[in-house]
Amino acid sequence: MINLETAQLFFEEFLGKKASDFEILPQSGSARMNFIGTSNEDKFVITYNENLLENEAFFYFSEIFSKLNLNTPKIFKINKERNLYVQEFLGEETLSEIIAREGESERVKNLVKQTLEKLFQLQKTTQNKIDFSKTFEYEKYDELPIIHDLYYFKNFLIDILELQYHKSSLLKEFKKIAEKIENLSPQCLMIRDFQSRNILLKGNNVFFIDYQAAMQGPAMYDVVSFLFQAKANFSEKFKTEMLDYYFSFYNHEEKENLEKSLKYCKLIRFIQVLGAYGFRGLIQKKAHFIASIDQGIKNLVDFAENEAEINQFHELKNLILKLNTEEVKNKIENLINDKH
Repeated sequence: MINLETAQLFFEEFLGKKASDFEILPQSGSARMNFIGTSNEDKFVITYNENLLENEAFFYFSEIFSKLNLNTPKIFKINKERNLYVQEFLGEETLSEIIAREGESERVKNLVKQTLEKLFQLQKTTQNKIDFSKTFEYEKYDELPIIHDLYYFKNFLIDILELQYHKSSLLKEFKKIAEKIENLSPQCLMIRDFQSRNILLKGNNVFFIDYQAAMQGPAMYDVVSFLFQAKANFSEKFKTEMLDYYFSFYNHEEKENLEKSLKYCKLIRFIQVLGAYGFRGLIQKKAHFIASIDQGIKNLVDFAENEAEINQFHELKNLILKLNTEEVKNKIENLINDKH
């Protein structure tokens, strides 16, 4: 752990003078501590993180992205312990806050289009430029992380809610899902947690943060993470329009592959986030995650009711549909309120 005075001293060493202002930011979902340091009119973000592997991945990606002039923060100074660093300040407002305030306004539509265009640029310009051995947790979104996401959902939502299922059947279906998803194309750099609260606005320009968990994976995964996130709750019409906009960057053959990839990316992303909502919300009782549980379940139930792909996975489909019952809704309510 670091105190404010030590972080401020490090920032002032970088400046070569006293800071005009220095304050700590509230912590969000991660263990990182962020501070805002000010020198005259210029602001900087000072970050402390004890997870050195995570830091090294962030430094590596930031260096590559900066060289490619992508819309990500520049790193200005790193301490010798590699756990404290000064990075570019890219605004205080997230795209998530603007969406919450304005819904599907013309401004939001333009910002979402800009985000998709910048994402496509990042996916294309980083092709063959990433050493995936330098990633934080996984080199590729293959069987290991996919199975981990599926178990996260099983362990922290399904088992917490004590839903009944045939174990062998479900685990065999998990294996089939992993095989389908690891072979999706096109493949590129996948940011992994690509959602509007990890997108900052500076002027009218969007900037991406929190990409340290990036790995190789299907291009559609980040698109789905962004457009289908529970908190944004975009309308079907809006999502279809934005998907068409993203598809317009590709040729006909690539577009066909993207459309095939879309359904499986929706399935695994909806499952993954519900596992996170279960752990962070039902177990850790974090308000942001609790607030998203209902919409997260709705997204997954809608998928199970309307997409033919789920019919290959009978045990999983039955479990998903159980999430929509009054009995399960009451269980969730009781867990949130600590009633047993």
